Amino acid sequence: MKVLIGSVTHESNMFTQILTEKEDFHYFFDEKMIEKSYCGDIFAAAGVEVIPTVAAHGGARGYVKHEAYEYIREQIIPKAKEHRDELDGIYLFLHGASHIVDLPGDSMEHALLEEIRGIVGPSMPIGVSMDPHGNVSARMCELANVVRCFRESPHIDQKETIRHTAELFLRIMKEGKKVHPAFAPVPILIGGERCVSFEEPLCLINERLNEAEKIPGIMSASYHVGFAWADSPLCTAAVVVVPESEEYAALAQKTADELADYAFSKRFDFHFTGNALPAKEAWEKAYAFPGSPVFVSDSGDNVTAGALGFNTVALRQILAADRHGKKTLIASIFDEPCFRYLARFPVGAEVEFSVGTGIDADAAPVPVKGKIKARGDIMGFFNMGRSIKQGEGVVVSLGDIDLIIANDNTSFAELDQFAAMHVDYKEYGVIIIKQGYLFPELKEVAAWSTMALTPGATDQLTENFDYKTIHRPMFPVDKDFTNRLENY
Repeated sequence: MKVLIGSVTHESNMFTQILTEKEDFHYFFDEKMIEKSYCGDIFAAAGVEVIPTVAAHGGARGYVKHEAYEYIREQIIPKAKEHRDELDGIYLFLHGASHIVDLPGDSMEHALLEEIRGIVGPSMPIGVSMDPHGNVSARMCELANVVRCFRESPHIDQKETIRHTAELFLRIMKEGKKVHPAFAPVPILIGGERCVSFEEPLCLINERLNEAEKIPGIMSASYHVGFAWADSPLCTAAVVVVPESEEYAALAQKTADELADYAFSKRFDFHFTGNALPAKEAWEKAYAFPGSPVFVSDSGDNVTAGALGFNTVALRQILAADRHGKKTLIASIFDEPCFRYLARFPVGAEVEFSVGTGIDADAAPVPVKGKIKARGDIMGFFNMGRSIKQGEGVVVSLGDIDLIIANDNTSFAELDQFAAMHVDYKEYGVIIIKQGYLFPELKEVAAWSTMALTPGATDQLTENFDYKTIHRPMFPVDKDFTNRLENY
């Protein structure tokens, strides 16, 4: 038996002014692509030959240029055509939030699935694993036979879910079952910072999903949070339930609807995780806290959700704040021209420069003086990107503030990333990072943490966004409705 595999990851933020280029993706082919799929050994143990296409990891940035989509498409579609007659199935990781400029329907994932299904016909099994912060739809569930997303946010079960979904897909393929997932929309559109799995109500929803999977006839159940920083009819939360076989299709739909009704009933319970505070209050409390390190998330410039890390808002505000003598690290500001300038100087050099691209008011240039303290690598995080070098950075000491200036954007979400930049997180009283909810390793070592509600491309208050094309009504943009299926 033979299976074609592929992977596409990108979160496309509508508020980010710079579009994502083909070169902004990291591409893996052949054996490296199989390694990045995290399930090559599962297929090998089942006696299934894997035909790799591409693993295209784009992180999170602005909408994707059509040329980048075409390049990724050309790594997958021709192979599907070439091997069509020898394939027994197709297994893909599709994030779900990849939005493409000038593409009808704008979704890379949906467009690829439509084209693949058109090539292989209606009977070939297709399995899809997803990020919960991507968009699923009724049409996706018609095109695929197994759809499942990660349970946990932050995504500590990323690798585990991809492998588990591969095993479900193998069952479908080997047993020749003709099933499709049941889909139930949940008209809630919020960022992940209001939907973390170690807090209510998502932990309660996940308990219900686990119970649903114990029902005879139900193979899988998942809750898709959706992607809030795009404006598309696809953007919504949803429940997907996969039946064991065709005879359980009605049961799967009933289960999906019940789970969706339960999630919708909890809509007023979704809340910002941890200590979410107006920015200036967040700095005051962070510097007044007696222990260290204190982590502060610059949530409006959260690069894990598509902001670019350009913003200098936090730098400007803490320069003006009473820092109580506490040493501060800002990790990091993405400013490639500034990085290029600083890269000319050796460690120890005194420098005077401005940081901030000036692309908008949030990224206004800030003149500073300091000393080059270190150089290092900007690395990715979690299973999908931990081994990927995103770029390089320079650490500049401005006295009691150390500032990492990078030539690419990534969030410092894991401790090894600080080590790769040759900074010791334990030296700092306050560490400011470009993310939303605090990631697990940082949460473990934090004496205290808070999320600063700063402005930017990932403004957390989705109820204030001027959406044009999402389904309405949609919570929290619209609050006063009680019929989950209104307008669906």
